[in-house]
Amino acid sequence: MPPKNKKKESDEDAKFMRAARFGRVKNDLKMGFVGLPNVGKSTLTNLLAGASHAEAANYPFCTIDPNMVQAIVPDQKFKYLADTFKPSSVVPAVLKIVDIAGLIRGASEGAGLGNAFLSHIAAVDGIFHLVRAFDSDEVIHVDDSVDPIRDLETIQSELCLKDKEALTKVIEREKDRVRKEKGLARSVDPPLGETFQSAYDKCAKLIEANTPVQTYEDFSMAEVDVIRDFGLITTKPQIYIVNMSKKNFLRKGSKWLPKIQNWVNEHGGGQIIPMSCEFEQELFDLKDDKDAQRGKCHVRLPDHITIHCR
Repeated sequence: MPPKNKKKESDEDAKFMRAARFGRVKNDLKMGFVGLPNVGKSTLTNLLAGASHAEAANYPFCTIDPNMVQAIVPDQKFKYLADTFKPSSVVPAVLKIVDIAGLIRGASEGAGLGNAFLSHIAAVDGIFHLVRAFDSDEVIHVDDSVDPIRDLETIQSELCLKDKEALTKVIEREKDRVRKEKGLARSVDPPLGETFQSAYDKCAKLIEANTPVQTYEDFSMAEVDVIRDFGLITTKPQIYIVNMSKKNFLRKGSKWLPKIQNWVNEHGGGQIIPMSCEFEQELFDLKDDKDAQRGKCHVRLPDHITIHCR
């Protein structure tokens, strides 16, 4: 195996941490699964929580109110410390996971159950964007065919359209604030601060290009402070999770993976995690049969992933 390129790893870590700029310090972390209906959100929520908390059914909008569960974060170092020092109380880190109902095209304008769903997304700290890359006659697709690139475009477009609507309100609110501060009439178009205008223009350009705001590298810290108050969905950390068939997952290949990687790179970059709900469900169902589990490889989020949120 060739030696690891430390500089490349450092650059990748910095890229993945970019969204942390828009975060606020909190004592918990809540991530939301976002995607079209029937891509595996409820199934994966159940698997991460270790129980069937969310309703996993083969029809669109089977999840209406968001289901929230807590998953213990695996940490061998924490386990070692607890075993070594045997404290009277052991409280592991937990990740709150929200199974948000599926979005469809037009959700930003209220299609399906869009407005409620988008408000649920706004309430989480970060996004697991789950996309379907498996064929199945038993699991219907809301658009009647499997095309992860089309699905990525649909979800990203809806999130950006919602942010575009939010930006319209942001600039009007800022103008009202400046008018009030300077004692100007409502008919006057007031001059806005340089930092505010610069931050607004950069966000508007990104959103118009269907690119998440959090992926942009060249915000100043003053602009970041301003953008935090915009309340944009696309400033949230986002990880792309590709739900593959068991067959493709085990052979570590899919015709969609290179296309998904290219799409993500063209839209600001981001981390991609291939997995298979089908395989994970089979493994989970064998949890009490250690002999049957032997030789199987369980896939989980890599230990090095760290997400800083507001």
